[in-house]
Amino acid sequence: MEIRGIHFGLTLLYSYLLPLFSVEETSSGFIFRKIAGADRGLECVFRESTLETKCTAPSGVSVSPTLLGLSKQELFQEVCRRAGLEECIARHITLIYEPRDKELVLYSVFLSRSTDYYVNTVKWVRELVVRGFVESSSYLTVEFNRVRRSLRGVLERGLYPLSEATELLSISGIGVKSAKAYLLHAYGLASHAPVDRHYASVLGVKYTQPSKKLCVKFKLDCYNCPRSCVYGYTTRLLGSLNGVVQSLSYIYGRLKSKRRSSIEETLVPDPSRHLDEVERILSRVVPRAEQETST
Repeated sequence: MEIRGIHFGLTLLYSYLLPLFSVEETSSGFIFRKIAGADRGLECVFRESTLETKCTAPSGVSVSPTLLGLSKQELFQEVCRRAGLEECIARHITLIYEPRDKELVLYSVFLSRSTDYYVNTVKWVRELVVRGFVESSSYLTVEFNRVRRSLRGVLERGLYPLSEATELLSISGIGVKSAKAYLLHAYGLASHAPVDRHYASVLGVKYTQPSKKLCVKFKLDCYNCPRSCVYGYTTRLLGSLNGVVQSLSYIYGRLKSKRRSSIEETLVPDPSRHLDEVERILSRVVPRAEQETST
């Protein structure tokens, strides 16, 4: 399978599926292999200069298009149109997600809170895959080991995504931000987006944080929530582009970071090459959406 036009470095940079791939640097890009979960054994060679990717899969494995982001490119292209930009790096970014990997995605989200995602979270999730458990003195892993059975119990009920994410809110360590990240990265529901510090900085506004009680009542459907809540605000403002703009906000934050992990260096060797382009998109799309909403 040959894929053209997707920058898998920028795409994997913000993905909660990243721990499910090994990443190996090459002279012209990198190789990423699916080492856990659905479609394990998938191997792709990404060439950054031409944005060409060649993927192969084990015999009998039919790779889901969602896993390679082939079903969400249009949303990122729409952000470029909304920003009024012909030349736009977002046209080459997409969202990879995989409902069959929802358990591992949930674990990745849970273990990413207030820690170094590229060092600790990636290591812990891979340890879970290989050993079946994670052993660390971190409060995060201690809490995870305590609630893991409860997390799995919710997923095994076969609920619809919003109902499932709402049930997860009852478990210690799962807040609205985590639930929204789960919906975006496990199910590709792009109207949902975690409002992290990167996104809050781009929005540039102060809104109240959500009431967990209300989120449960409305089953995380933010269209029904008070306008004063930041999640209600972003959902009404951007609709199905909410998760896309949040993802670009996160990418922007990581590109300008002065402390970069080895994984980040492999995925995006020259962050300065894309930093201004991503900033230009974000500086346009949110104000334009606000203007359209107010008219």
